Amino acid sequence: MTTTFTASRTDTFTDARLRAVMPEVGADFYALAGASIVSFDTAARWTEELTFILQHQAALGFQVQLTYPNGQKIALDYRVSSDGSVRESGTAGGIDYYALPAGTSAILFVDLNFNAWAIETVRAYTRQRGWGTGSAVQGEPARDRVYSRDGYGVIAARSGPGPHDRASPA
Repeated sequence: MTTTFTASRTDTFTDARLRAVMPEVGADFYALAGASIVSFDTAARWTEELTFILQHQAALGFQVQLTYPNGQKIALDYRVSSDGSVRESGTAGGIDYYALPAGTSAILFVDLNFNAWAIETVRAYTRQRGWGTGSAVQGEPARDRVYSRDGYGVIAARSGPGPHDRASPA
């Protein structure tokens, strides 16, 4: 007797679903700009560059890493989900960036998927845009919210010590 097992994987990525999710991610970036942690040009650039990477399905996730003047780091951690498992969706906002210490800085860290079909295109793009290398802020992420459409999205969490008080969206 021969037994056969078939493994299947659902991929819910579409450009339309990404376009539905990115305004919420971008709003998180623009909230940082509103609090003068990054410039509005930086928020726009991050949104554009991350959209390109996600269109090529070349990211496992990304972090907005915040560094306090004393060197302590926290991160807003986003994990990409395209397996159909995310069905809830929230709205951006809720972190009081104005409560962060004066002099807090932010960078965008992307956890590239080096097995992605278009990774070489993405690597060429990020080199052209002046990206460097880095590492993720470690810590047990505390799930915060999800931005999704029809099973594709990003799961937002907080990693590291710091202000984890999200207010309810207005």
